[in-house]
Amino acid sequence: MILYVLTSLLIPISLYSLSLHAPAVFKLLTSNPNALIDDLSLLSVLGVGLAGGFTAATMMLGLTSGSSGKKSSKKTKTFNSTATYPSLNYPLSEIAAAATEKDKFLASFPYLKSQLLELMTSEGMPADAVEWVSNMIQSNVLGGKLQRGTAVLSVQRTLKARELGKPMKEVKLTPLETARASVLGWAIEWLQAFFLVADDVMDDSETRRGEVCWYKRKEVGMIAINDAFLLESFIYSLLEIHYGDDEDMHGRLRDLFIDVTQKTEFGQLLDLTSQPQGGPIDLKRFTEDRYKQIVKYKTAFYTFYLPVAIGMITGGVRSARAYEQAKKVCCIMGEYFQIQDDYLDCYGKPEDIGKVGTDIQDNKCSWLVVQALKEAGEKERKVLEKNYGSWDEGKVKKVKELYGKMGLTEKFKTYEEESYKQIQKELDEVKELPREVFELLLKKIYKRSK
Repeated sequence: MILYVLTSLLIPISLYSLSLHAPAVFKLLTSNPNALIDDLSLLSVLGVGLAGGFTAATMMLGLTSGSSGKKSSKKTKTFNSTATYPSLNYPLSEIAAAATEKDKFLASFPYLKSQLLELMTSEGMPADAVEWVSNMIQSNVLGGKLQRGTAVLSVQRTLKARELGKPMKEVKLTPLETARASVLGWAIEWLQAFFLVADDVMDDSETRRGEVCWYKRKEVGMIAINDAFLLESFIYSLLEIHYGDDEDMHGRLRDLFIDVTQKTEFGQLLDLTSQPQGGPIDLKRFTEDRYKQIVKYKTAFYTFYLPVAIGMITGGVRSARAYEQAKKVCCIMGEYFQIQDDYLDCYGKPEDIGKVGTDIQDNKCSWLVVQALKEAGEKERKVLEKNYGSWDEGKVKKVKELYGKMGLTEKFKTYEEESYKQIQKELDEVKELPREVFELLLKKIYKRSK
């Protein structure tokens, strides 16, 4: 009866909401399709959130489809359970034979991809659609540094070392533990691919990871928008396939991904709206406060907090204080990472960073322009107002020359050292988690060149 009431309430509310927003969606579609991509991404997350909330509500009431009101008798497994998962044919021998952590991580990719393609086939999708998705996944999920995904394995190994009371270098994950952790690491890489495919369309980018952007391929075009949505949906397919039999852990992981995805899209919204659409450039909107908000939401949560929180959930960490400490440190590291990214966008070599930097041309609220505006006199400000946000090569050159004259490279190097010291100081306050959890992430990004 309660389930019937919930359904009766949610469906009319959802339909009424859609009827209210339909004219606005049509207006966006016809006037600014690029901005619509981000709005649709937010709507997709809100939709998943609504479904997740509905699922959570029914779980709280002890209801599932056909359960007749009986509470589930399923017990929560720990990550290090002795369960063998007979229905899941993890590539354990390939994982065991792999020499490095990254290779062990990569060993699971073909299996996970094949599961998603089998899912499409089971839904009656024709062979050409399955082949399209196969090529799309191969082109967009692979090709990156995989640091977010492999970080899940590293965090899990660190927490296991603490549990065993041994140094991290003496502890290894079993092939099964590696396989289970890799599922979640790859879920982050699918999330990253979703963000990048959509972001490239919004930014009108040319290259990504040393290749032509997916949407720039003649046979793809705006199909890339739907491909981005598919990439996001596959995250929840992986969670259901591999963690669906553990209601507690599956729910916590699902809610974490929904929350982090939404936060990241809030950050993307702040980034996209940092300048008026179709109007004159307004550099007054490029403030340090707005920049920090963009960085926190667009980068820090999914790049640093997500892999740490996943490791904590699968490692059995329950302390709310531990999660708050992790979030605080990860947000500082995320700011450091994004400022590095902004600097490399301007000064990094395309062959190293995997793309041609276009922050100046795209009129981005980057760390460099924020610092330049903060110190600019009337003359320097006029140079920026006249040249920033243009694709004219001569104007881009003038902006870079101004950055050089204002000593922004030296300022960046100073910031890098000060930020590193600040992170170390914050780590001294972390008591609930092993310091190594964060140091292994910091090691990967400190003074990086790509």
